[in-house]
Amino acid sequence: MNIKLWLFIFTLILVWHSPAQAKDISWDKVGTQKITMFYPGVVSWEFLNSEDHSLGGKNIRKGKKNCTDCHVSKDTGIDLRVEEIVTGKLQMKKSQKPFEPEPISGKNGFLDLNIQAAYDDEYVYLRLQWPSQGLSWNNPKLAEDGLPDRVSIQLNHLSDKEEYLSRYGCFRTCHNDLNSMPNSPSKEQVKKNVYYGTIKRDDVRLYAFYTRTDGWAAMKADKELQGFLKDSGLIDLWKIEFKGKEPSAEDGWILEDRRKDDKEDIKADGNWENGKYVVRITRKLQTGDPRDIQLKEGDVIFTGIAVHDEKTNHRKHYVSFPMSIGLGAEGDIKAERIK
Repeated sequence: MNIKLWLFIFTLILVWHSPAQAKDISWDKVGTQKITMFYPGVVSWEFLNSEDHSLGGKNIRKGKKNCTDCHVSKDTGIDLRVEEIVTGKLQMKKSQKPFEPEPISGKNGFLDLNIQAAYDDEYVYLRLQWPSQGLSWNNPKLAEDGLPDRVSIQLNHLSDKEEYLSRYGCFRTCHNDLNSMPNSPSKEQVKKNVYYGTIKRDDVRLYAFYTRTDGWAAMKADKELQGFLKDSGLIDLWKIEFKGKEPSAEDGWILEDRRKDDKEDIKADGNWENGKYVVRITRKLQTGDPRDIQLKEGDVIFTGIAVHDEKTNHRKHYVSFPMSIGLGAEGDIKAERIK
C-alpha cells in the first residue's frame, strides 16, 4: 500500500473519531429562543429574602413564589424598573438604599440574548448571540485589565438543593458580601479566614447559600459540604471570554466557592461581527468528572446566564431569570436532537 493511501485512511480515521463541534452544526435548522437579560444592580440572595423586597421577600421565605411569578407576564414581558436601577434612581423600599450605588452612564437596562441548544448521543451543544460593541474583541488590553466581554452559564438538574436554581436562577449564588457588593469584607479580613487564607485568596466569590450558616466567613463543616456535593448541590459553571480574537473557555463549579475545575470538559469558539457576539459551546453528556453535572437524554437542565459587556467586571453584568433546557424533554428551551 503506497504512502498516499495510508495518509488518506489515517485522515478518515481521525475524522471518524474526532468529537463533533458546535461550529459544524446547521444552526439555521435549530430553534432559537430570545432571552431578555436585565441589569440587577446590587440585588442579592439576601435582598430577595429581605423586607426591602416587601411581599416578594415574605413569599420567598415561605417557598411560595418564583422570580417569574411576579416579574414576568406573557402580555407585557419583564416587569422590572431596570432603567432606573442602572442610573441609580431606584431605591429599596425599606432601607432607601439605591439598587445601584455606582450608576453607569448611558448603559441600557436590558440586553436581548438568543440561545439555541442541540444534542446527540455523546454531546450537548449551545449557541448564544448578543448585541455588543465588541470592545475586548477589538482591544485585547481590556482582557489584560480584567475587563473581557464574556458570558457565564450556571447549570444543574432539579434536586432538593437546586430547586433554588430553577426558581431564583443566579441569585441563589449571589450574596451581599461578595467582591464589589455593599457588604464585601476587606482583603485583609478575607486573607485571615482559614479557608481563603489556605488557598491564598483575598476576595469572596459566588457560593451556594446553604454552604454557610451566616455570611461568607461561616462556612459549614467539610462533611456537610461533601453531602451537598453528593446530593446534587453543586452547580456547573461554563465561562467563555473574548481576549482579543481568541475566545477562551473555562470549566468551573460553584458550591462553597466559585472555582476553576482541574479538568477542562468544555470546548468553545466564537467571534464578533456585525455588532454582535456569537458563542458556540460543546460538552460531553457524560464526562465522569464529579465537578460536572452528568447529562442524558430526557434530562431537564436548569440554568441562569450572565453577560459582562462594555468594560464591566464583578457584579456589573446582565443576568437572566431562571430557565430550563430539555434534552428530549419539555423545557423553556427545547434542545434539538441531531445525528
